[in-house]
Amino acid sequence: MLPIGRRRFLASGACAAATAACSTARGNRRPADLVVLNGKVLTVDPRFSVAEAAAVRDGLFCFVGSTGDAKALVGPSTRVIDAGGMSVVPGIIESHLHAADLVVPQEARDPFRTLGTIAEIQAWIRDKAAATPEGTWILTLRGYPTRLKERRFPTRAELDAAAPRHPVVFDGVYAHVLNTAALRSAGIARDTADPPGGQIVKGPDGEPTGLLRNARGLVDRFLPPRPVAEEELLRGLEAVHRRYLACGITSLVEGAANPEGYRLYGKLRAAGRLALRAAVTVLLSRDQVAGGAEQAIRDLPVRPGEGDDWLRVGPLKLWVDGGILIGTAYLREPYGPGAARLYDIQDPAYRGTLTLTPEQVREGVRAGHRLGWPMCTHVTGDAGADLVLDAVEAADAERPIRDRRFTLIHAYFTHADTVRRAAALGVCLSTQPAWYYKDADAIAAALGEERMRPFVGLAGWVRGGVRVAINSDHMFGLDSETALNPYNPFLTMGTAVTRKTEGGRVIGPEQRVSREDALRMMTTNAAALTFEEDRKGSIEVGKLGDLAVLDGDFMACPEDRIRDLRAVATVVGGTIVHGG
Repeated sequence: MLPIGRRRFLASGACAAATAACSTARGNRRPADLVVLNGKVLTVDPRFSVAEAAAVRDGLFCFVGSTGDAKALVGPSTRVIDAGGMSVVPGIIESHLHAADLVVPQEARDPFRTLGTIAEIQAWIRDKAAATPEGTWILTLRGYPTRLKERRFPTRAELDAAAPRHPVVFDGVYAHVLNTAALRSAGIARDTADPPGGQIVKGPDGEPTGLLRNARGLVDRFLPPRPVAEEELLRGLEAVHRRYLACGITSLVEGAANPEGYRLYGKLRAAGRLALRAAVTVLLSRDQVAGGAEQAIRDLPVRPGEGDDWLRVGPLKLWVDGGILIGTAYLREPYGPGAARLYDIQDPAYRGTLTLTPEQVREGVRAGHRLGWPMCTHVTGDAGADLVLDAVEAADAERPIRDRRFTLIHAYFTHADTVRRAAALGVCLSTQPAWYYKDADAIAAALGEERMRPFVGLAGWVRGGVRVAINSDHMFGLDSETALNPYNPFLTMGTAVTRKTEGGRVIGPEQRVSREDALRMMTTNAAALTFEEDRKGSIEVGKLGDLAVLDGDFMACPEDRIRDLRAVATVVGGTIVHGG
């Protein structure tokens, strides 16, 4: 039997034959389908027990214990992995990403690559314009001012210089910059009214500067997506899933794939092409909420909890505010003068934008709760979180909500009063440490270091008794390190432990968490968001046989090296899906 290495492991019947006699000698127990030996098995059970071995039979863990006892479960057809003293962890659960609605369609239409400077954005636009008929709209690859070398949005003039005869839109998710041709084509002028929840930024002369906040609806009709054939989408999902499996990810939660995404996943499942477990979140659009949330929910073609261990309907989602990376998160205090350059904010009273009014948030939460849905909200700012918790408290007053595990997605600013309110309501948190890693340096320069101390402040939530899951929000790009939002789970967990930014700073060291807590946040806690903690998320007898074998020691390696760990074998339901 050979020890497992970064690129090689032994999963063999030959090794099984050598140890088959042990099975008979120890009580003639039925052989397992898979046995992992000689590891440091981090079970993530309630005591965070560490074992040497684990075995899977019929898709479930049937044994956790010593290597000597595990050998008794090896039969002629048992696959055996020698972990070589390295860590074995429960299958990683990526509890918030966008494979079906963003990653796959984008790669099919225009493969993502990082554009790190305004000059690179201009060069990309010029190349695109050279291959695009004059007058045809161009939407750039997604980017954030926090990620650009210049740490600001490109200007209308800079977009004009790249493609004066094409309408061009810089895609910043909840903020967009239009060139002159795009403003003209869209009919956006000095007298154009702001859309509901959005803003057309205008200069001192009253003319649009080109920057739109939370107002993509003004240009969406000019940006019809190229249709992507269903089979191309299915193949794309399979390819992305293989990349997730290579990272040790065995389950995911689609962040806004909706009933159509659920249907696509169902196609994969029916064809035997779904290699990992998935839950699909259902997003209610602003128009659906404004038109009557309760009826919109009743009209959904899916029901809460529908599905099984492989594919299920996840929570119902509301979109409340914008994003901190582009200056539209709804904050308690004004962004302040330091944010003028990064976000192009000139109004000293500006606090961000709301996609829904407070009344719409309240009615959306009440309607979903009344109709039996577990719910989550996209909310990034602290004032946005206040509004959501107001709505949850109102719904709780009608009918207890604690057991619904209402989840705040993002909620980047950790305040003691927010944590207390959330804990009292059984509210959970789903957030992204890698955004701290990638963006905290730039945001701290804009908002000030003191306001950034609680940014993605995991320890504050943990101390307050709130269940926390961490994830990537993967949405563009295929590589686990260079995607717009990196989905390497060990970068996510490593950042939670070290709290180091990409620039090497530590802002708010009191918000660090332990390795044990970081791993819980991507296993048992993540499973709990979809009410599956009794089925997966830990290596315990009777639970789904999902695990990852690492190329190092998660608990003993230097903290700065956690991010460099890799999965050398990934197992879903006892089947090796990566590493052989």
